[in-house]
Amino acid sequence: MNIIDKYFRRIDRLRISVTELCNLRCIYCRPESGLELTQHKDILTYEEIVSVVRHTVKLGIRSFRLTGGEPLVRKDIECLLRMLGNVQGVEDMAVTTNGIFLKNYAKVLKESGLFRLNISLDSLDASKFEKITRGGKLQDVLDGIEEIIHLGFKNTKINVVAMKGINDDEFDEFARLTLERDIEVRFIEYMAMNKESLDSEDKFIPTADIIDIIEKNNELVAIYPPRLGSGAAKLYKIKGAMGTLGFVSAVSQPFCNLCNRLRLTSDGKLRSCLLSGGEIDLKIILRNNPTEEALTDAFIRAANLKPSAHSGKGHVVMHQVGG
Repeated sequence: MNIIDKYFRRIDRLRISVTELCNLRCIYCRPESGLELTQHKDILTYEEIVSVVRHTVKLGIRSFRLTGGEPLVRKDIECLLRMLGNVQGVEDMAVTTNGIFLKNYAKVLKESGLFRLNISLDSLDASKFEKITRGGKLQDVLDGIEEIIHLGFKNTKINVVAMKGINDDEFDEFARLTLERDIEVRFIEYMAMNKESLDSEDKFIPTADIIDIIEKNNELVAIYPPRLGSGAAKLYKIKGAMGTLGFVSAVSQPFCNLCNRLRLTSDGKLRSCLLSGGEIDLKIILRNNPTEEALTDAFIRAANLKPSAHSGKGHVVMHQVGG
């Protein structure tokens, strides 16, 4: 069975936020004062997450990404990964992390059977990184990246939220990380999602400008067809480089017509879209002896709540929905 929404988009990816907790307070994600978090009893258990994944592979969803918050702060996360690794039909399993704990977890993640990693990194300058993250240490992330490369992880992505006046002077340096490393550095257009984001939208810089900056010192070659996990990113390579560059243009070149994902929040809401659409309370279903028919119906209803295109604005509780 495959899930097709009312705009004829096949849904085959699910992003799962496993926790609201995070050890950082990035300026575009969380207020410095912190957040009122959902009680632990009200977030999905590992067993509930596994049951969702086990059912959704029957619906044609084969690619999964665990997000947060910061997934590595949830206790025994490696146990969840091992459980998911035993689900037949999973073709792609990734984790998005801020990388602070990655060096210590890298071996465990590799042994758990994790397919790949997405690492959020918005500056290569230690003082700037500490300011953006409100306390993070850049070297922790860099050490983690080198460790996962050493352990042989493939298709690793470094996610860079592009922000004018903050890290636009580092785009070339980020791009050149790919010269001798088999990684993808992915530039993501900044989206002002809610009142807790940066003060104004003047931090936005379009993909075309990012590419122009990189091309001043590098020759870029387009890559086609895209590889597994590339999603809506347009891929390029610096000529002669080992790795690749990805560009996600959700603001300047929306790709809603290609959207093939649903999102499961840490408290069990099945969201149709990051910014708009609607959601289904899957936790209520999971905690009331769900039948396969009830779970299937929930996913079909969530898919049909997907809008043809989001408005570009909306209030998003990022620590619940995940990146």
